[in-house]
Amino acid sequence: MTNNTLLEREERRTTIWHYVGGVGLGLALLFAGLALERLGLTANYWTNIIPSEVGQLRAATAEHEEKQKRVMDENQRLKGLIGREQACQDALNLCQGEKKQLEEQAKAGQ
Repeated sequence: MTNNTLLEREERRTTIWHYVGGVGLGLALLFAGLALERLGLTANYWTNIIPSEVGQLRAATAEHEEKQKRVMDENQRLKGLIGREQACQDALNLCQGEKKQLEEQAKAGQ
């Protein structure tokens, strides 16, 4: 074998290992990014690209908070209606009491 052949083999080996190393490094970075996203440490950088448990949990939490807010608003509305109904009932009782008094006075005055 000549020096020329040995140099070509060495160059080919170096080139192959260069590509293998680059692919390995790229895969390692990809898996590290996936792991960070799954742990919730990336603050939504990958959420739009790669679905994760953290993103799903955040969406579910937002949905539940919205439902809770609607229920609380409905409860407040119902409390207000109950308060108004009680006030109307009190006013009706007062009017009926005054009506009875007026009727009694009218009967007594005749």
